[in-house]
Amino acid sequence: MEIVHKLLWLLKPEGIQWLIHTGGLPAICLVIFAETGFFALLPGDSLLVLCGILAATTGADGRPLLSLTLLMSVVPVCAIVGDQVGYWIGTWFGRALYSWKDVSFLGIPVFKQVYLRKTEDFYGRWGTFFIVAGRWVPIVRTFAPIVAGVIKMPLRTFLPYNVLGALSWVWSMLLAGFMLPPVLQRIWPGFDLAANLRGAALLGVAAALAWRPRARLIAAPPNPAAGRGQA
Repeated sequence: MEIVHKLLWLLKPEGIQWLIHTGGLPAICLVIFAETGFFALLPGDSLLVLCGILAATTGADGRPLLSLTLLMSVVPVCAIVGDQVGYWIGTWFGRALYSWKDVSFLGIPVFKQVYLRKTEDFYGRWGTFFIVAGRWVPIVRTFAPIVAGVIKMPLRTFLPYNVLGALSWVWSMLLAGFMLPPVLQRIWPGFDLAANLRGAALLGVAAALAWRPRARLIAAPPNPAAGRGQA
């Protein structure tokens, strides 16, 4: 149970901040790659927002704690590759995925049939654009490329949407975090970001989490009378 508590702690703002400081850019890339490809419960949105905050925060040496240029150039590549792996998983296993039993790791759900059904409903509402729109919806973000592979979406169709989705999602989350410190300093002049980094991080992560209810509305099942989108 202690391992489970540690894993769940990594999903909290304190855990995400520890992950960034300990693992640096490789850890950030690994989380984004895994969450977009096959492991749905990693904190992609929160991680990116916090990275943006750290990129806007200067350390004792006067340099940003993270390089925004490096984040915006490297991390989208990881998101693209992660989606591509998910697409190949869907292509390789096909409809057999719908006969899989739910899988948990140390009590944490990794694969559930309801995830596939939710993503299929999302595809029914958005059509092929669900690869892009799904980037902002937890769970769907992971299973959208898998479903695209299952339905045999042509690679020439999937790849442009994959790239567009990765760039727009990663850049928007990073820039949202990056713009938060100037907003805080305008609202509270003299606000010491370095001294209150944890509070700013909590606020940024809270903002990312606040988006999730709206994201669930976007992902709501389509009207049964509506037709399914075409691949």
